[in-house]
Amino acid sequence: MERHTALLTSNQVVPARGLIEVHRLDPLSPRSTTSRRVNFGANVAVNHDSRFLHAQRRRIWEFQKRWESIKTKLPPQLTRRHIDKISIGGVIGTGLFLGSGAALYDGGPIGALLGYAVVGSVIYCLCVSIGEMIAFLPNVGGVVGLADLYVDPALGFSLGWAAWYNWSITLPAELAAAVVVAKWDAWHIELSNAAITGIVFGLAILINCFPSRVYGKFEYIFSLAKISLIVCIIALTLFVVFFGTPHTDWQPLGISNWKYSPFARDYLGITGPWGRLLGFWAVFMQASFSFSGAEVPGIAAGEVIDATRNVPRALRKVWIRITLFYIGGICCAGLLVHQDDNHSDYPLLVNTANQGTTAASPFVVGLRSVGIPWMAHVINAAALLSAWSAASSDVYISSRFLFFLAQSSHAPSIFASLVRFSPEEEAAPDSNSGEGDALLPERDTSAEHKGGRDEPEDRRKAYSPDSSDRYITVPTMHRLTSGSGSSLGEIMRMPSPVHVEASQDQGGDIESGAKAATSWKLVLPLCAVLGSASLGSLAFLSTSTNTDSSSGVRAQEAFNWLVAVVSVASLQSWTAMLFTYIRWHKGAIYTENKHRERIRDAENHMADDPHRQSTIQESNEVINRVRAHRHRGQPYLAYYAWGICVMILLTNGWTVFYHNGWKVADIPNEESGSPPISLFLSSYIPIPLFFLLTFGYKLIYQTEMVRVENMDFSRGGTTTNEQFEKKPVYKDGWRKTLHWLID
Repeated sequence: MERHTALLTSNQVVPARGLIEVHRLDPLSPRSTTSRRVNFGANVAVNHDSRFLHAQRRRIWEFQKRWESIKTKLPPQLTRRHIDKISIGGVIGTGLFLGSGAALYDGGPIGALLGYAVVGSVIYCLCVSIGEMIAFLPNVGGVVGLADLYVDPALGFSLGWAAWYNWSITLPAELAAAVVVAKWDAWHIELSNAAITGIVFGLAILINCFPSRVYGKFEYIFSLAKISLIVCIIALTLFVVFFGTPHTDWQPLGISNWKYSPFARDYLGITGPWGRLLGFWAVFMQASFSFSGAEVPGIAAGEVIDATRNVPRALRKVWIRITLFYIGGICCAGLLVHQDDNHSDYPLLVNTANQGTTAASPFVVGLRSVGIPWMAHVINAAALLSAWSAASSDVYISSRFLFFLAQSSHAPSIFASLVRFSPEEEAAPDSNSGEGDALLPERDTSAEHKGGRDEPEDRRKAYSPDSSDRYITVPTMHRLTSGSGSSLGEIMRMPSPVHVEASQDQGGDIESGAKAATSWKLVLPLCAVLGSASLGSLAFLSTSTNTDSSSGVRAQEAFNWLVAVVSVASLQSWTAMLFTYIRWHKGAIYTENKHRERIRDAENHMADDPHRQSTIQESNEVINRVRAHRHRGQPYLAYYAWGICVMILLTNGWTVFYHNGWKVADIPNEESGSPPISLFLSSYIPIPLFFLLTFGYKLIYQTEMVRVENMDFSRGGTTTNEQFEKKPVYKDGWRKTLHWLID
């Protein structure tokens, strides 16, 4: 049987009635060819292994259309600055102001600093990996959609639910933290734990019942306040370290606390180098909780204009800010708090890590010890505000995940419903979109031709591409046969993408669609908001009516348990996202190598062909497009981060096996004598549940992992939006620094 192939790129569009030279390969000599010319009556594209690529490209188009439909129903109203501040505000909060005390106690000042630095490096690898994928294909539903398209639909399903669970379970942790902070003995608050939890819980839900632009403005203000406070704490700590205070007779504090005990002397009664190592390892879980949410700009890609440029930059800037603030904050806490048993700070630090009494923030402990008690009140108030701000972010992001899952038919349809209120009678107009979110033509994909027949003339005209359009979107299958009837392969004619007008200049912040949708005073996924917020009721675990509850002990115990739950959920999501990138990168490398081979074939075997130069040019464009946003360290950065996440996941609950025998429902805690809490369940049960979701979906829907040779990198209907952000120009160095910190 003769084997036929066409030496053209997978995305090459041939001019109308052009000629393609088809080479017949000798089976004994792959480089030996004979030529024949085939006439085509319409624009066609020859695609290697096109049946699978057609299905993949069609799925990408369907995801883009669904994402556009979601944005039309729930128009984006958040600016790029809002997205940045939501991610920073949702991350910088109780993990720094409250949870860092446990990290400092377990790992010591140097151990805590190194632990946060390692997890910060993991977040950096995660952000550059997500940024590369979303910059290439920003309008398919973020990382969840990319996992569905480039790994397995089952992974997209389980990752979507894991991400929702991650943000939903963080909510009760923030509410429990609010109770711990409010129960500071210097404030003498007589409200019960239930009352404090209910107030903060109600405010977090209430702010999400307003339009998202209102929530974005609130979060912007909260984030600026927290950033300003962290900068003040770092500056004040440096002043104390180098100059001292009247309380210390102006003796510089220096790094005396670091010199005394850089690492914890023991961990849960385990002394020596092994105990110090285990204490350092325990910092990873607290750091994972603290850094949870740094990937928000990638999740919110559909909310940002010119996502190809802005999302990688937002991910990079958010990572740098969060890492610097966290490492700077944990460094300051280690410099301020002394760990000597005979020092007054040490009992307070023990309480911070284990009992939740009195001053639960290491910054409060440290600043009071150097004679700055008024700053302790400011920090505690900021910690309480941070708990409310982070709880609001948790409700917002988890509700959008649940809404997206329902729109994708992965969650009950009630969560896809919207509450609309407007004084006007007409429906809200469709929203234009930012980068890569062009409105695609309404089309019944079930009517795609299976091959062998031409389309009706009127339909062919309706979808034939412009001569100026070079890229392809939604495929229509045709089959080309040789004169003898043998198949030459599947040929696809693609309609050109519909280009939209550039949105009005909003400083690169907000899409014109959001402005057009303001005829709706309120568009809210109320059921998704309430459904996601329902997990916040777990915070009432800390509201029993015994004496410990009134002092905040039960709240701290609930917070510690929920920190472990959130850390595992975050690590699971990060692991799946990094695995998605690893698979995506393999497909990208395969595509690059395939097009390099086509360039070599074109140079060697198409010397007299008029389409030789266009073939080479198209292949080079594909290679450049795939490599445009790749970091020089990939894929090794992704492998490193994936390995760290898996290792922490597998060892985070080691104490249930090692310390005093296997205690499935007990946290070994010699100092506090706290009641049993299911450490084993919080540490390991989410892992098999994730696999159960994945393989259960595969079993029911019979999905298969996408092979690298079948991954399509044509970007579907993505078009380039030339509406770029206008950057302000500052001549003064301090203005540039301030703009970088807060904008």
